[in-house]
Amino acid sequence: MAVGPEDDVVRAGWGARFAWNNRFLRNNRFVRNNRFAWNKETWIVVSGGVLGAMFASMGLAVLLGPGNGFGGDSLAYMGIISILGLMPCGAGFVWALIHPRYGLPSAAVGALLGLGLFLSFAGGGVNDAWRAPLDRPSTTRALGSWTAGDLVVRVRPDQVVAYRSATGTVAWRWTPPGEDSVCAMSRGTGQAGPESAAAAQAGAAAGGAAPAGAAAGAVGLIGHSPQNKPCAAVTALDLADGRSGWTAAVDAPAREGDSAAPDVVAVAGQQAVLQERDGWRAVRLADGGAAWRSPVDAGCAPRQVAGGAADVVTVAQCGEAAPVLRSLTSGDGRERSRIALPGAGGLKNLAVVSVAPLAVWVDAEGERGTHAVLSYDRDGRRRATIPVSGDEYDLDVMLGGLHAFDEFDARPLFGGVVVGDLFIVPAQRPGDVSISGGTHPSRSATGRLVAYSLADGGQRWTAGLDDQVTGLVVDGTSVWAMTRARIVRVDAATGRKGVELDVNGTASLYPVDLSVSGSERFTVVAEDGTRDEPPVRGMR
Repeated sequence: MAVGPEDDVVRAGWGARFAWNNRFLRNNRFVRNNRFAWNKETWIVVSGGVLGAMFASMGLAVLLGPGNGFGGDSLAYMGIISILGLMPCGAGFVWALIHPRYGLPSAAVGALLGLGLFLSFAGGGVNDAWRAPLDRPSTTRALGSWTAGDLVVRVRPDQVVAYRSATGTVAWRWTPPGEDSVCAMSRGTGQAGPESAAAAQAGAAAGGAAPAGAAAGAVGLIGHSPQNKPCAAVTALDLADGRSGWTAAVDAPAREGDSAAPDVVAVAGQQAVLQERDGWRAVRLADGGAAWRSPVDAGCAPRQVAGGAADVVTVAQCGEAAPVLRSLTSGDGRERSRIALPGAGGLKNLAVVSVAPLAVWVDAEGERGTHAVLSYDRDGRRRATIPVSGDEYDLDVMLGGLHAFDEFDARPLFGGVVVGDLFIVPAQRPGDVSISGGTHPSRSATGRLVAYSLADGGQRWTAGLDDQVTGLVVDGTSVWAMTRARIVRVDAATGRKGVELDVNGTASLYPVDLSVSGSERFTVVAEDGTRDEPPVRGMR
């Protein structure tokens, strides 16, 4: 091939440039004194130290992270990347360590890079900070629980135990007198003094408990009686120290065995409201003195009572006629409103999920009867109807579904909670949970929270979750939802998810009573604390 004059010019230019570069390298003192710039072995030391330390530190962070408040799906991916990265870089890392002059500074840089990558992509997590010993005897189950200040109080048929939420130490125990067993408990707690009664009742209508710091003076109601006897005694229990206060006799219907009945006693303002065979009787929460009576209508039988800061809600079953719901003032028992519930022919389930605003779950016996959450105004006019089983979702009004009354017998857990004028509830679709067959079956699931307006029944938002909800608690203007593997904070007004924490400790397979205190510190109360899950545990 012929060479043109322009090629000679290009070759001459490159030759001159190469010669000038050689002269520069020979005469440059920096290059002469830093021969590593051209030493292949030194570059292996540097690169091996940086990359090897980066993958090694990221792998160690993945191993130690869950125990120090980290979590998330990204940890598994970072662990895999660390293993794959160390395979080609392992020899270089070892080579760097035995050449400390350049290897140690390089390893330090790599370690910082690895930790930086871990911190950038790792999520948050919680671990079991403490666990109460397993229940004995193995047949016992919890009937319900309260939270009062820094105490978590778990109620069993044979005893009531209070745990410090920070440490898990037992603060006190209370045992029913004689051979009595617990047969009822109030859904909420109250304050014996008038100065803090309203604050103590702020969350009771929706199944809440006394606010943080309210253990001093907090009172819960415990019903107890011998086996096969009516639940004929109610004791006011001081939750600060476990001492029993007054005990009131109750004209209660018969019961079978050691069974417990839900929502037959309630704390309402400064009163304790006791359900009897012929109506409801209020006594003063402070000393058990008589306050007022409210008889049931002729032909009706008391079914349920719920209490709020200023209101008492009673429900009576009236044979084949419509059940009667009444709203009373807590101070004197005066009737505010009277509502005929759409449940003629009988009710399978009923729950007053909120007193103010008033919201009631009605689950009629008939297939075409009412199966919905109904909201009412102060005058008893219906505001909204929210179907429990609709075209899109089935709602877990009681945590665990329609059979939830079989769990925590004296204080069943509400799955649907009220925040402001919104009803927030776990919602299910067919196929949300699937289990593949084979020798090693696997489970995949999804879940969600849905918010409905109690003003018009309209759906306001949906928040997707990784699994079905096992615990739900209101925290100010947000709710915390716990699934088997995660705890998520959801803004009640918008449904926007905030903090997401992986549960690195024990997974809750069944509904639990979840409470939150302080900065992302949780306590979990299980009904069955004899096998897979401790009766109470703290997470942080």
